[in-house]
Amino acid sequence: MASNQQILLEAQAVLARLRDGQEASRAFAKKSLLGRRLKRLCVTDAAIILAAFIIGFIHPLGISGIILTFAALVLGSILAPLTLPLPRPVKIENLQKQSLKQLPSQAASWLSAQKQALPPPARPLAESILDKLSHLSSVTEKLPEDDPTATQMRKLVSEEMPELVKGYVEIPVNLRTQKRAGLDSPDAQLATGLDVINQALGRIEEELAHHDLDKLATQQRFLELKYKTES
Repeated sequence: MASNQQILLEAQAVLARLRDGQEASRAFAKKSLLGRRLKRLCVTDAAIILAAFIIGFIHPLGISGIILTFAALVLGSILAPLTLPLPRPVKIENLQKQSLKQLPSQAASWLSAQKQALPPPARPLAESILDKLSHLSSVTEKLPEDDPTATQMRKLVSEEMPELVKGYVEIPVNLRTQKRAGLDSPDAQLATGLDVINQALGRIEEELAHHDLDKLATQQRFLELKYKTES
């Protein structure tokens, strides 16, 4: 039987993994929102400067005009990011139409919007999936659309994951904890399904990492053969 200390250490390790997943998904969302706010800020300031330039070309601005332009820049810099509308999660039927580059972030946005409808046992799994999607977003930029791994990931996050979650959400709340005809409850079935998806994404992540590692090893071997032989 495990000692109390061992149980405590295992519990702390689980909590640490959960916190890491939550922090990664929050950082992923904040990074996306920050990029959109910076873009809105740049566009707003550029529009103000262009308008001031056009007006100044027609009629000199003078000191008062320069002060008003500066005030407009300050006010625009404050209000533009704050008035940015919150991103709406993509609809399920549109997930399959997303480019490979956009798919992980869009799938993450969709899953984040569903978390409140998930039972407590499934939420840590959703956080882990979000964490993996945030890692995959940078890797998929280099993958061709017809890559077998990319095809597998697309099917997993744009078809199978939404179908699983949608099927659960459509079940009446009072039936989600009940077992039926020897089957697990819908809560348990959802958690099991998300665990399978989480593990599959982990394997995809590892496979893509192996591609990069193999490419680096090949390049290193090529350099050794070329330059060590010459020397």
